[in-house]
Amino acid sequence: MRERKCTEIRKEEIVRAALSLVEQNGLDKLNINDIATKIGLVPASIYRHFKGKDEIIMALIEFADSSLKDNLIRAKACDGTAIDKLELLFRLHVKLLREEAAIPRILFFLMSSNRNPEIKADMLTAVGSYVQQVKKLLQQGQKQGEISPNVDAMAAAMLFLGMVQPLVILGQVNPKILKDYPAKLWQNYRRSIAL
Repeated sequence: MRERKCTEIRKEEIVRAALSLVEQNGLDKLNINDIATKIGLVPASIYRHFKGKDEIIMALIEFADSSLKDNLIRAKACDGTAIDKLELLFRLHVKLLREEAAIPRILFFLMSSNRNPEIKADMLTAVGSYVQQVKKLLQQGQKQGEISPNVDAMAAAMLFLGMVQPLVILGQVNPKILKDYPAKLWQNYRRSIAL
């Protein structure tokens, strides 16, 4: 007889399976049957934990948001200057996208689709919150005199996030890009904000 798992463990399995399927096939092809097959369940078992595909997509967004927040907590807790914290955050962000390649696919799909405006709004809220936290780190660096006061903190925060997108896109074609270019991008960014 199959062992019954608690709801939280089962939900995590479903989210992990969905992330894997999105990475392989894209968000538009995600379906309950494939998720169930991937974790060895019948589709009805998935519905015990999620009402449907949209609720699973919301869980994927929550996973991405939680991962970004965890990275922010780690970066803010590290010793060093605001620039040191930003560098760690950038490295953690790149690492996350290497390990969870489904996250940018989810973002790109939701940004280009009007299928579910509520889900799209939730993703935009998560991204906006992340950018605001990066902006605060930049402002902290300005107050400490290590980041130029002439830098527009909001523009620099958006640029910080924007550095990652080409890595992800081009890294899908050539994985070497994700290995070779993060440090070079970081150095260019650092020079653009430092005093």
